[in-house]
Amino acid sequence: MENTATRALMARALEAFRVAPVGRPGVALESRSGAGVHTVRAEGGEVAYLKVTGAEAGRGPLAAARRELRFYRELAPIVPVRTPRLLGALDADDGVALLLAAGGEARDAASWTPGMWAALGRDLAALHGTPVPEAGGWGGRPDALLAALDAADAPDAADTPDAAGIGAFWAASLPRLPDLLDRRDALRARLTERQPPVLVHGDCHTDNVVHDAGSLVFCDWQETRIGRPASDLAFLQVRATPAGTTVPRALMDAYLDARPCDRDALERALVAEELAILLFLWPPFAPFNAPEAVERVRRRARALAARYLGEEVDPQARPS
Repeated sequence: MENTATRALMARALEAFRVAPVGRPGVALESRSGAGVHTVRAEGGEVAYLKVTGAEAGRGPLAAARRELRFYRELAPIVPVRTPRLLGALDADDGVALLLAAGGEARDAASWTPGMWAALGRDLAALHGTPVPEAGGWGGRPDALLAALDAADAPDAADTPDAAGIGAFWAASLPRLPDLLDRRDALRARLTERQPPVLVHGDCHTDNVVHDAGSLVFCDWQETRIGRPASDLAFLQVRATPAGTTVPRALMDAYLDARPCDRDALERALVAEELAILLFLWPPFAPFNAPEAVERVRRRARALAARYLGEEVDPQARPS
């Protein structure tokens, strides 16, 4: 539920953009970014989305909202993928509001066809081929995964809540957890092996890629930055695993056709990236998932760990 200050910001945005809420006012769509996303309608009947982040959400969400606004103003006109149109924006001391045109229809990952995954692979290859912006601080956003790996390597890491949570969550399902933790420096190095920095979406999953007239539209650019290409590719599977969906090889084949590189090196980086995300970042999200979804994540992590550590695994469980 949004507080009084955020509701006031939203009221100003509704007036400034001359739009009206659809449905019950003040009820936001689901969002993990700290922003409230509201369906609105313009005077001409056009449906749009009003994304409101109040200052009380904290420095992180507010900085992310301003980063997304900068993306739409500076980079959206030049990236080679479709994005929602920015229809209006407010940037004030009490928060940020973005009015975005409806981009298309979201589809559950399980309903994506191999052709859709291949189209996503081509689009990601195009995005990752965008010339890296030389100015604007696009490489300055903290990398949550690298930060987690660095924190785990701190001398007092064993005493931190995160380290305790990692051990408690994974110990039963990853018998070689100590080996993985001991090899985290090598895991960190594998993440960047032969991966030149590129412009990444930063939060790439099927809820943020919608379908419109046979093409894909990329939404929610709060996490965009200069980063590792494997981070976008691996996160697709991280988000799909709890629902029981496996990203097909069609995505990687299309990606490599459009952006040729060392396939073996990229696949090694993908295994390391996905394993590291599950190992160091996923446990806090377990309570928000059903038991069967958590078990799917545990099985996926076991297969990734076996592959990373060079063990033999069941071909049916081997990561694609």
